[in-house]
Amino acid sequence: MKFAEEVLLLLVNEQHGGIDTNYPSHLLDHVFAGAVLMDLALENRIDTDLDHLILVNPEPLGDSLLDPVLSDIAGGAANKSSEFWLERTARRGAEIREDAINRLLKRGILESGPDELVFVSQHVSRTRRYPSGTGKEKMEDVRLRIMRVLFSEDIPDPRDTMLICLADACGIIKRLLSAEEQDEVAGRLELVRKMELIGQSLTQAIRQFEFPVAPPPPPPTKEIPRASTWEFIAAAGDLLRGDLGAFLLKQYRNLGPVFRIQLFTRRYIVLAGADANRFIARNNVHFRSREAWQSFNDSVGARVISSLDGPELIRLRRAFTKGYSLRLIENRLDEAVRITRQELGRWPQNKPVPGRYFCQRLITEQLGLLATNVSALEHIDDIIIYFETLLERHLMKRRPTLAMYSAKFRRARRSMEKFGRRIMDEHRPEKRRGHPPDFIDELLELHRNDPYFYSETDLIFGVLGPFVAALDTLVNILSFVLYELCKQPGLLARVTAEADDLFARGIPDITDLRRLDVTHRVALETLRLHNIALVTPRTVSNSFEFAGYRVPAGAELLVAFALVHLMPEYYPAPERFDIDRYTKDRAEHKQQKGIYAPWGVGAHQCLGSSLAETLLALNVATIVHDTTPVLHPPGYKLKVKHLPVAHPAASFRFKLAGREKQSRQ
Repeated sequence: MKFAEEVLLLLVNEQHGGIDTNYPSHLLDHVFAGAVLMDLALENRIDTDLDHLILVNPEPLGDSLLDPVLSDIAGGAANKSSEFWLERTARRGAEIREDAINRLLKRGILESGPDELVFVSQHVSRTRRYPSGTGKEKMEDVRLRIMRVLFSEDIPDPRDTMLICLADACGIIKRLLSAEEQDEVAGRLELVRKMELIGQSLTQAIRQFEFPVAPPPPPPTKEIPRASTWEFIAAAGDLLRGDLGAFLLKQYRNLGPVFRIQLFTRRYIVLAGADANRFIARNNVHFRSREAWQSFNDSVGARVISSLDGPELIRLRRAFTKGYSLRLIENRLDEAVRITRQELGRWPQNKPVPGRYFCQRLITEQLGLLATNVSALEHIDDIIIYFETLLERHLMKRRPTLAMYSAKFRRARRSMEKFGRRIMDEHRPEKRRGHPPDFIDELLELHRNDPYFYSETDLIFGVLGPFVAALDTLVNILSFVLYELCKQPGLLARVTAEADDLFARGIPDITDLRRLDVTHRVALETLRLHNIALVTPRTVSNSFEFAGYRVPAGAELLVAFALVHLMPEYYPAPERFDIDRYTKDRAEHKQQKGIYAPWGVGAHQCLGSSLAETLLALNVATIVHDTTPVLHPPGYKLKVKHLPVAHPAASFRFKLAGREKQSRQ
């Protein structure tokens, strides 16, 4: 293992995942540069005194971390100082870190988790040893090695000495030890620093690059601007229909990226625009979702993942990964296609099909079978009634509505409780023997191992989670895609040709799906134009400053992640459905970070976005390959309902026209 890899392991938060971001990036760049130079010294490629770095042997080592720097030194001017080469190599700091992460992932020392976080693998965290990669004895955990050197009188290995010099130079040692422990090992640490000349030289050089931190600016004194009552009255019609977009965009233009509004009886602070999206992505510590979801938790008698924050959220997202990631379907695409074709076969050709209900049936059964291995067909209508009633009540911030006391809802609730118990019964150990563990098996294991963290009441609702996810996201996205294809026969023809080519060789695999171009761009534009959740409620957990204003702790927020999708400065003629926005030449969604956010940003970014996009492409391709959806009546203009989330109205219907020329694979 190279020094850069070991430093990276010291920076991984073993409990919560991810790389510690409390170090200035310029400092980390120099530490990783020092790590590479130390490895080159141990490989006898360079040497150093307190004044100069000396090339000893220019022969490459065949190592992606070390050889680029060695080549640079070999081609550089002679008699340069350690500081010179440290500063020059630091320009590769981000590249070195990325290479180190990839090497550790490949060796199974790190594993990837949700939201691009990395975690120390379960095996390493339990054994405190790393696989060597060469079949030799496993290596001891880097933290244990450091502690053994600091808290003993043993003569340390030169490698451990140099590693401690690196960790000390950037402040990692202080973070590993309490104040009392730092006092205890101060003398020992000073002795270790002097044991290796290369360690001394590079440590001194690194410390020179600890640039002074500028004093914080004075706190803002401006009051957050407020939308006028007249603006609210003028937009009342749109607001009553649940359409916030035009109203919020106008306030953003007039007031900036942070402003106050009052929606009926509730007061909010709104964060909107690309800068806000980037700020939220970097600063999860300021935002909490518990209050926003408390009414939903109360209704179902459990904690849903959307209501969690911090370590609890990270832990549960990791547990939910199997049920909401591509791993769920990557080897089961044939089963997903079978379910799509089964649903198509239930509807007569050339007769009107209710568009959204078709999608609800398809996606609920598909995700249910793939995630739980239990069919939901007999419960689909009750699933729809139960979750849509709860979501509407939750999003409208109402006390229990009349609908929740209706016989229909009470029947649906009983049906859901029965269905959840059935799913768990089908996953008793004796019934699952010989089957690979699925999402439900892992939830049950989480409950058995830690019933305090994941209680039985959480579990009863958790096993129904895939059905909630289906109704709230993928159903509505697929509905909008089908409308756009029905509306534009020319676009439908292009997607159909792509689908026919996809299925020409049989059931596609994940690699085949990734090669889809037109279908992928249709999905991207649908997610932009028909975003299902324009705003997301949050509570300010820790006050912060943004755009010159101080946002106080405890304030209720509406975070308008998707408002950027309506802005012509990023998407010319934003009201137009235009898949060419996503060609390589235009790539409008990649011009800046934060301007394309259909799945939200930050800690609660949609866990199943990759799964949803893959299933969306597969379902669209299967539908148009096997049949031709035709808008009914012709010329129908889409009506959108905004509660519980944006979705096509029940008036959206299409006919399934046969494709006799097409034989099913």
